[in-house]
Formats: sequence, C-alpha cells, structure tokens
Amino acid sequence: MKNLPLASGLLFACCALAMACNGRAPTQAPRPETPVESAHTPPPVVAPQPAPTPPKPPEPPPPPADIPDAAAVARWYPWPRRATVYESLAVRTNPPPPGFTRVSVEPGSFAWWLRHLPVLAPSEPLRYFDGTPVPRGNAGLAGVVDLDTGKRDLQQCMDVLIRLRAEYLRAAGQEKRIAFRYPGGRYLTWSSWIKGLRPDRSTKDLTLVPRAAWSDSRGTFMGYLQTLYYDTGTVHHQSEPKVAPGDLAIGDFFVYPPNPATVNGHAVMVLDLAVSATGERRIVVGQGDTPATDFHVLRLPRGSAWFPVPAADFTGTFLWPTPFSWDMLRRFRY
Repeated sequence: MKNLPLASGLLFACCALAMACNGRAPTQAPRPETPVESAHTPPPVVAPQPAPTPPKPPEPPPPPADIPDAAAVARWYPWPRRATVYESLAVRTNPPPPGFTRVSVEPGSFAWWLRHLPVLAPSEPLRYFDGTPVPRGNAGLAGVVDLDTGKRDLQQCMDVLIRLRAEYLRAAGQEKRIAFRYPGGRYLTWSSWIKGLRPDRSTKDLTLVPRAAWSDSRGTFMGYLQTLYYDTGTVHHQSEPKVAPGDLAIGDFFVYPPNPATVNGHAVMVLDLAVSATGERRIVVGQGDTPATDFHVLRLPRGSAWFPVPAADFTGTFLWPTPFSWDMLRRFRY
C-alpha cells in the first residue's frame, strides 16, 4: 500500500505523454492571425481635384459720366449723320494713358461738345468728299468723326475747324458770336449773313452788300460756311489770338503756315486733354485734309490717340508728320 502514490504518478505521466504523441497538447488561447492583403484589393479612393479657375478678363473702363443722352445728341449734333447708333469720341479714346485723368469740363461747353463728337464704327473707312475711300487712310487713325463733308472739295483742314466752332455756337444758342476772319483782316459774321448781306469780292477789304432775303435756315447757315471755306484758309487764321503753352485747352488749334512753294498750310484741333499728378499732359488731336476728307482723329504710329504734349520751352515737332510747334497754337477769338 505504501507504493500507491508512486504508481499513480507514473500512470498520470504516461497518459500525458500519450496525449502529446497523438497531437493533442494541453489547450491554449488561439494566436491572432495577421491578415494578408489580397492582390485584388482596390486602391484607396482619391477625391478629384477641382479644375483651376480661369482668370477673369479685366473689367472695361467705365465710360465718362457726362455722355449726352439721345435728346442731347439730336440737339448738339444736328447735321445728317451716317451712323444709326451714337458713339461718343470720349468712349472711343477711353481710357487716357495710365496715370492720366481727363480734365474736368462744363457740360454744354465747347470742350464738352468736342469731347463727345459722334464717331463712325471702327470698320468705316476714311473717305474723300466724293465718297471714295482714302487709300490706307485708316492706318494712322483712332476714329472718323460722323460729320458730313459736302459734295465739293471745300471743307478742308482749316475749314472743318471753322465748321466745328460754328456748329457748336449755333447749337448752344450763341449765334451772335459766330464770326471768322476774312481776307483783309475783318470778321465775316453770321449776324450780317442772315440779313442777306454778302461780301463784295471786287474790293480788297470786306465790304458787304445786300443780295438776299433774311434767313437763318440750315441751308443759309451752310451757305455762310461754304463762303468761308472758299475765301479763307490757314493763312488768314494765323492772326487769331496766340495761346501760351501753359494755357493749352480743348478747342485750341495749331496752324502751320503755308509754304510759298506749295501754298497749302495745315491745321489740327485739340479735342481732349488729360493730365497726370505731376502735371504732364496728353491730348487727342483731330484734322481734316486736302483734298477734303472726313474729319478724323489721329493716333501715334502704332500707338494710342493720346499725344504727349512737350514742355513749355519746346520748339520742335510734336505731331507727326507735320512739324507743329508752340508758336503755332491759336484760339478762336469768338
């Protein structure tokens, strides 16, 4: 009986060894398995990137605030016009160069009137008085003013400046001021013309004789202007008041003296003016031509319509191709 515990221990050991040989080890907690990625696992989803926003085109410059409305256009520019839609010269030449601002003008003034002259569409060619296009005429132009030239070769460079001044004064109700230099140094006035008085060309000085009935019609007005076109030119208007360079204003004109060899001179008018904070100036310039053409706005060769105005002591060329200088700057007396 004393050997029973030993026998029991041996029996237990043998049973455990048998179980181990049969693959049944004592029970243990299962070991977690590491997952293996399948070859067919889809890639992670990536959110699409938004397309870049294209830059916004620059905003067009705001037009001048004082553009006349339809009723004002009919009143201020009453001649027959080709365009069915009004466009202001100020819009065509807008904006001035960077750093420059248009000078302030009074609505209804001559400067305001010139600034807002009607212009034809950019596609319209520059034409002679008979309607034929000027060869390569638009190459150096910023625009063609919508102003009739008549059917004769009369409304040339100085003549069209007379036309503009007279048209403005008539539209502004200042008809008593319509007067222009005539051969002999005196002024031929609209006030005398409407009374039927006409120049006597047999005298050297301006002598008026009655030849027509009283009339202030549009036709009579155009007859008055055509007489000035026929009898006067650049040589007569060099005697208009001179303007100092510092006093340059819209409506002033440069008049180039006629060359004795060619007879013809030339004249251009300032149609707009802009200044910078430092006092520099830029001007818009318009002209007619010989033979008579549409009144048109010039531009720098392959550049803008805003010509730089030279310093006060300037004495050379500033406007290509005519060699204008400060001593040729004039202003209508009336």
